[in-house]
Amino acid sequence: MKPNRRETLSLLAGAAPAALGMFSTVATTSVARAQDTKPNILFMLADNVGYGVPSSYNGGILDMPTPRLDKLAAEGFRLTNFNVENQCTPSRAALMTGRLPIRSGIGKAIAAGAPGGLHPWEITVAEMLGDAGYRTAMFGKWHLGAGQGRLPTDQGFDEWFGFETTDIIYWAGKPGMPLRDVHYIHEARKGETPRNVRVHDEDTRRQIDRMVTDRAVDYISKSRCGDRPFFLYVPFAFSHHPALAHPDFKGKSPGGEFGDSLLEHDHNVGRILDALTAAGLDNTMVVWASDNGPSPLPTVTPQWTIGDAGPWRGEIGTVLEGNIRTPCIIRWPGKIPSGRVSNQIVAIVDFFPTLARVAGGKVPTDRPMDGVDQSGFFTGQQEKSNREHVLLFLGRSSWPSNGGTTRFTWTASTAWTV
Repeated sequence: MKPNRRETLSLLAGAAPAALGMFSTVATTSVARAQDTKPNILFMLADNVGYGVPSSYNGGILDMPTPRLDKLAAEGFRLTNFNVENQCTPSRAALMTGRLPIRSGIGKAIAAGAPGGLHPWEITVAEMLGDAGYRTAMFGKWHLGAGQGRLPTDQGFDEWFGFETTDIIYWAGKPGMPLRDVHYIHEARKGETPRNVRVHDEDTRRQIDRMVTDRAVDYISKSRCGDRPFFLYVPFAFSHHPALAHPDFKGKSPGGEFGDSLLEHDHNVGRILDALTAAGLDNTMVVWASDNGPSPLPTVTPQWTIGDAGPWRGEIGTVLEGNIRTPCIIRWPGKIPSGRVSNQIVAIVDFFPTLARVAGGKVPTDRPMDGVDQSGFFTGQQEKSNREHVLLFLGRSSWPSNGGTTRFTWTASTAWTV
């Protein structure tokens, strides 16, 4: 019978120094080979950032430069026909499961503290990658449920620091807003009850993306000596209304709060990318994308600007291009050709099977899967996407709706088909 891990360590503790040195060399070599074959995966998800906001897409709103995002695009692959879901929660469900959110009963955004969310029996990308040998961490916005069994550390993440949703600013002590339950920034590890770190009020809202970025940078720095690849998911608060900039960026742009927040976001993305470089983690697949397009101006706070959908018409809560067509950039040095741009159609559900392929994970076979593997397309082995259309829903109905029987598809040739 083979000795268990504790017995093995005990045996090694009594070994001669020369033997230990040889074991250390072999172990280091094995770790290096494992890291060479399986990439780290960093997925950064912006919130309500429209197609026209990054300056590498449509010139950028108010001529505000986004140099770090633009550099990422120049070093990787920029998608101009990337399609998401109608609101925050459905898009995040699609990303996590590789399935249309209607299959998991998530057709619209979940209010803070509301019951429901992503069902425990759904298999998330974090669970899939964890089973493939990855360490998993999430720092930022979850928005897939707050009840027991529905938090990130219940759904495959080894650790989580962040918050449930963003518009809790409206009822966490904001003057003139109806006061409801107070919400918190949370922290937890798998198997633990989440701890309340601090109240999620307006001051915290201004600081949360800095806090999330600090956590991500620290995680990457410590991963330099890790024995397994990691999946790091960083869903920011920017630019969900209200777009409130960190005090360090307040008044730094000609674009008001939104412009200040955009400068901050670009800076935060750059800090995380710099952390990868400093740690020497070149074998990292990086994705930056947005969950949906911009939201309309709240009537009670008209001073809050919302971004730009570029040339497209529509906003959050619709399945018009201004909402469901968002920026997406992918970089993987040595694997994905740099400076590439494509208008081939890709959907957010495609990341599950694609990441499974590059990480050696398994796509579930006991349920319908809507994502398609785009690894060959992303790495330039083929010019065309493996997807020909997307199927879009508003709530439980396809769009445009005539009792839920009409299906709307968006084809690769950008034709509307009903």
